Amino acid sequence: MDLLVQDDAVYRKSRRDPTSSYQTRNNQLVASLYEKKSIDLREKLNLVINNAVSPKLYGLPKVHKDGTPMRPVVAFIGSPTYALAKYVATLLSPLSNSPYNVKDSMELSRDINGKKLPEGFILASLDVISLFTNIPVRFALEEVERRFHEIEGHTKIEKKDFMRMLDLCLTTGYFSYNDEIYLQLDGVAMGSPISPIIADVVMQRLLDMTLGMSSLRICCVRKYVDDLLVAVHRDDVDAMLDLVNSFHDNLKFTLELEVEGKLAYLDMWLHRNEDNTLCTSWYSKPCASNRILNFNSGHAMNMILNVGRNLVRRIRMLTTKQGVDVDAQISRILQLNDFPLSVIRKLLMTQRPRDAEVDVVDAPFRSLGYIKGVSEKIKKRVTGSADVRLSLVPVERVRKFFTHLKDKVPLGLRSNVVYEIPCSGCTKKYVGTTKQFLRARLGQHQRDSRNAADKRETSALCQHVAETGHSFAFDDARVLDSHRIYSKRMFLEMLHIKNGFRQNVNRRMDIAHLSAVYAGLMTFDAGGG
Repeated sequence: MDLLVQDDAVYRKSRRDPTSSYQTRNNQLVASLYEKKSIDLREKLNLVINNAVSPKLYGLPKVHKDGTPMRPVVAFIGSPTYALAKYVATLLSPLSNSPYNVKDSMELSRDINGKKLPEGFILASLDVISLFTNIPVRFALEEVERRFHEIEGHTKIEKKDFMRMLDLCLTTGYFSYNDEIYLQLDGVAMGSPISPIIADVVMQRLLDMTLGMSSLRICCVRKYVDDLLVAVHRDDVDAMLDLVNSFHDNLKFTLELEVEGKLAYLDMWLHRNEDNTLCTSWYSKPCASNRILNFNSGHAMNMILNVGRNLVRRIRMLTTKQGVDVDAQISRILQLNDFPLSVIRKLLMTQRPRDAEVDVVDAPFRSLGYIKGVSEKIKKRVTGSADVRLSLVPVERVRKFFTHLKDKVPLGLRSNVVYEIPCSGCTKKYVGTTKQFLRARLGQHQRDSRNAADKRETSALCQHVAETGHSFAFDDARVLDSHRIYSKRMFLEMLHIKNGFRQNVNRRMDIAHLSAVYAGLMTFDAGGG
């Protein structure tokens, strides 16, 4: 990662953090859109941000590439333009309707199976080198402006204002890495909500202007993000590569040709038979561990079995080539993940899926922490008596075993939190919640506590100060929980107050709205040890 950020053609270290200025620009733009009635109040409140933090860079290893290079990813949640980028990406969605795009390998398999290539044609794949960081931003802006007529029917925002929004999202790329701020000079960052659609728009234009208008002998072009599948005459392969590489200096492609009539693409082998017809078979990359949800994992059994069923379904649907022992492949993977042979036999007896109409139940999903033997009974009772669907989720997550790759947000810059402040003069504590920066809320508490005796209506914290003369250790405040949704954050606050009520200075009215069910459970748990 250190080598990546040292690439001065893409990144530049900054002496100052632009978060505050970008937040101001975002909010001013949103305010102007609201004044023009281009957006409504709900949209305005969603797009305005007052507690932004800098995006964080981390790396994911490309284990399928030689040398295992790192893929830079930027975590944008909570950044100045995150909500705006999500909003603009939604408005840009009509531009993603491209004849080249395939949704997944299932769709591609259905599309090409049984098709016959002309004589002399072979299969080839083209891969863009680091597509996101090499997207030419100015070109992307011009292309969206050229195609704005496809968007304007879906929004009240004028073209000029829409381009201002898009420009702000694409030209304010920056991140924190090892507590240093870096500016992104060009391209878009993987992790931004707007990056996939912008990359798609640029790739569409590239294909239209090169392969779509070329006299080269090409009969099939399909695209999945930055991976292209092409059927091209064997004598035109080099010319095709030169053509796509000449489109823009930033965008360069690597080429892979079929070998002995087959080509790996996504998670399939694409086979060209002797009569030039195409078929497919499931493909596992050499670097793949073939690990799925282990049969002995702490998940609900129906979830484990569904993972097995989906594996069976996927491999069977992607394999149309005759002579491939599909069941042997499936059995090997399931055994690797500790599925008993009796269970494997039952899964393999599953018939190939048929297209059928399924009654969709319009009921909300709710998650429930999974406790073996208990959660299944609760789900059975709830499913039969309420219009809700329960999803059983494990309480323990493997992520706690992994290191934190991103820079941590400083305690004072955390927002949407439930926090605790200890008293310096006794063992009491104060529990509160805030949507603003924690340092700002603590500053308010400090100012209020200085004048606690003079206030008629004070918080529980100020009342404790006034009655005892104690002071609170604001420097020792800590975060107990966090949630972006206000109602859930208030619920978490009440739970933490109730859980330590004897040690807290909070009043009973602070937990007045806590459900008696939860209060009873917590009292029972405390009494039962």
